[in-house]
Amino acid sequence: MLPRLLCEELCSLNPNEDRLAFSVVWKMSREGKISSEWMGRTVIRSCVKMAYGDAQQIIENSVKAWDTADLPPISDGHSISNIVQSVLNLNKIAVELRRARQDAGALRLDQPKLTFTLNPETGMPNGCVVYEQKESNKLIEEFMLLANTSVAKAVYTAFPHDALLRRHAKPDEKVLDDVTKLCSGNGIKMDTSSSGALQAFLAGYRDRERVPGETQILTSLLTRPMKLAEYFCTSSGEDEKKYWHYALSIPLYTHFTSPIRRYPDVVVHRLLAASLGIDDFSGGGADRIGKIALHCNDMRSAAKRVQEMSSELFFSVFIKECGSIVEEGMVCGVLDKAADVLLLRFGITVRVYCEQMGLDAWEYKKVGYKSVLNLNWKKGGVSQVLTVFVPVHVTIETKEDGLKYAAFLNPPVSS
Repeated sequence: MLPRLLCEELCSLNPNEDRLAFSVVWKMSREGKISSEWMGRTVIRSCVKMAYGDAQQIIENSVKAWDTADLPPISDGHSISNIVQSVLNLNKIAVELRRARQDAGALRLDQPKLTFTLNPETGMPNGCVVYEQKESNKLIEEFMLLANTSVAKAVYTAFPHDALLRRHAKPDEKVLDDVTKLCSGNGIKMDTSSSGALQAFLAGYRDRERVPGETQILTSLLTRPMKLAEYFCTSSGEDEKKYWHYALSIPLYTHFTSPIRRYPDVVVHRLLAASLGIDDFSGGGADRIGKIALHCNDMRSAAKRVQEMSSELFFSVFIKECGSIVEEGMVCGVLDKAADVLLLRFGITVRVYCEQMGLDAWEYKKVGYKSVLNLNWKKGGVSQVLTVFVPVHVTIETKEDGLKYAAFLNPPVSS
């Protein structure tokens, strides 16, 4: 992020203040069909600064008689009815845009994202929940995707040999084939021929899953063969098929909408300004922009790993603060001496080891494409068979240093 003075003041659309912006303006129907498009430098004077929760309340209570006390202060003579109707209109269009993207083959593999509440006195995590993406989040997302796509077309048209774009390659074929065979061995047939086919399969499977949590496991499994999206610089003579964004199922895409937290967006702003003839941009050509793309890919990958490690650390401290917990899980991987379990409430995958389970014996075998662990528990003398999609209970405990946690499979309750 940029310094707070920039991102919270000068670059923030604070109400009743003029702010310089770079805008993409569309004229479109209620069905999201674009009839005209304009891009350029603008001055925006916002009349209200709403949080996602404010917009969500409007979406969920569309027929409510709204009062000015229900929303943040509104300025410049705008009425609350104008604000409410604008949000509702935008949401209706966003729904249509999302439907059109899905019909065109867009794929969405949502992974749970943990958020933590902190003890106000100690600053330590004392609770955690999975962040829920609501309609108001999706509303903003749709128009951001549309702006990014529109700008990608504009800068590529103007600079076909040195535009900074973003692509997403097809999944790793071997890993995807392994996941397909694993699921087939467990009685689940998938169509993996395209991103749209995968999305259609997941959407339909939610309504017919045999055990609650199966769709969550399938989504987790399907992330394994997916490659990371990456920034790149276009070049002469390159096959445009390599520019394709697999998950979004579109030929050209870039990042334009978040210049306060992503440097590629700043570069794209400069390219767009040059393409419109309102600014000069000497980016150093394809070689220079290619190096920028590679560096940004490295930094984004590092930031993603740091985010994951931070979440793991906070979760470990949460367990230390609150004590051990027992969670419902589902097996998502079987090895010769261990199993991977997805904690359904948190979306975290943990590994449980046979040698730490209190077993008399265990046996690993492969039945076709299906991996199986047969467990014989000392406690109660019960037997248990672990394969992918089997529901289990897991105890999560903090380790001695309090900075890591360990998982232990609980013996099944004999009936």
